[in-house]
Order: sequence, then C-alpha cells, then structure tokens
Amino acid sequence: MAPPPLGFMDYLWAAFDVRWDVPGLGKMPVNKMALAGVAILGLANPGFWFVGAALEVTFLWMTSTDARFQRYVQANRMNVVSAAKNERLQAMMATLDRESTKRLETLNLNLSEINRLMDMSSEGTVQFVKETKQQTLAQLPTFFLKLLVTRRLICQSLERTDVDKLKTEIKDLTRQLDTPDLSEALGKSLRGTIEIQQRRLDNIRRAQENLKLVEMELNRIENQVQLIREEIALDRSPDAITAGIDRINATLGETAQFMDSHSEFLTRINDPAVEEGPLPIPPANLERQ
Repeated sequence: MAPPPLGFMDYLWAAFDVRWDVPGLGKMPVNKMALAGVAILGLANPGFWFVGAALEVTFLWMTSTDARFQRYVQANRMNVVSAAKNERLQAMMATLDRESTKRLETLNLNLSEINRLMDMSSEGTVQFVKETKQQTLAQLPTFFLKLLVTRRLICQSLERTDVDKLKTEIKDLTRQLDTPDLSEALGKSLRGTIEIQQRRLDNIRRAQENLKLVEMELNRIENQVQLIREEIALDRSPDAITAGIDRINATLGETAQFMDSHSEFLTRINDPAVEEGPLPIPPANLERQ
C-alpha cells in the first residue's frame, strides 16, 4: 500500500526537526539547539522567550510553506520508502531456491539485453521513450519475483503433505465407520475426522491447480520477454523499439490482471505486499547493467 500523502503537519514537523550538516559534527538539529539557547537566555531575561517564540513561529511558517523545502521533504521520504521496499524485496529474494533464483537471473539478463539494445540507437525517438522504457523494464521483475515466491510457498505446502497417505487414511476411516454396532460417539468422531481429512485433500487439489496457474504465468512472462529481446535484436528502429515497449506494457497489464483475479489466493499465501518498483538485480547480472 502506498504511503499517505504528506500534509501540512508533516512539513511543519520537518521544519521543526530541520538539521544542517556542520563540518566535523555531522547533521545538527539547529532549530532545536536555537530553542534550547533561547530557553536558557530566558531564565535571565523572560523577554527572550517572547522574542524566541515569535522568531520560531515565523521560521516554522516560512520554512514549512516553502516549495523548495517541501520538495526536499518529499525526496527524503521517497528515499526512505525506496530503501524499505528494497529491503523487503531482498528478503523475498533470499527465500528463493536455486532454480527460482536462476529463473529470476535469466529474466533480468534478458531485460538487461533489451535495455542495452535499445540504448544502442541514438535516434531522437528512442531518446524520447528512454524514461518510459526504464520505468517499464523495472516493474516486470517485481511481478515475477512475487510469482516465484508464491510458487515456492505452494511447493513447500505440497511437500509437507503425503496425498496417498491422506487418501489411505480416509478409506480406513470410512471402513471403520461401516463397522457394525459402532457407538454413536465413536461414529461422530470418525465422521468429524473424515471431514477434516477430506477438506485437507480438497485444499491440496486447489493448491495443485494454483501451482499450475502460477507456473503457466511464469512461463508466459519468460517467453514474452525472450521474444521481445529477439525481435529488438533483429530490428532496432524507433518504431520497433516503441512496439517492444508496448508489448512489455501489455505483458505487465496481463500479469497485473492475473494477480488481481487471484488476489485473494495470493494475499493469503504470499509474503507482505510489496509495491511494484525497481527490483535489485542479483550480483550475477550487475556487469550487464
């Protein structure tokens, strides 16, 4: 979920807590230090308190309403949000198995190659779409990572359950239920156990279906990116590059639609949501950037 927009009180607090970089001392809270100085002077002459209060109100108002200062506060907040987002992404990447990590690296290699091929042309049209291209290419790995994490969680869940053993238990319990002279209490207990085991079996079947859906979506993204890379390698004209960006955008839209249509399942099984944004590239891909 995106953080709420900054309000006047946010800028006011930022002005109150403003810090200046003092050589040798680091960032010092100059406003708070000035207030402390005025408070001490006021002990000798209370008039300093009134002067200090007037100056503080003026300083806070002028600073918090200044457009440049507001942009500075917004930039700082974006840096904090971006750092927190990257930490969550790195934590998600750390949970991947070797196969999933390899698939993510391969996707990033193909996206890096698309990026390189697009940059090889100096046409004005290509330069015009460069920013859009970078934003588009940066989003796809995040979607891909979410799907990989979902796939890992489903696989782990399935590995912990022996389907054949579960089916055998249900058959044995059903056979016991048909035993003559079965007491009412024991019959009720057996039926309850059978119902629980049957629900577990149904959950496994749904998990297997969802695993197939996630795997198909992962394959679709991989094949689409591979196709775009091959097409751009053959034709780097502005029209071809623009068409490639459009196809990547279409892939993003289709993936977003897939995740929206399965949002309940993904939210239930997945890690905390991470907003779409640039994904840290695994070390194996850094030299290609």
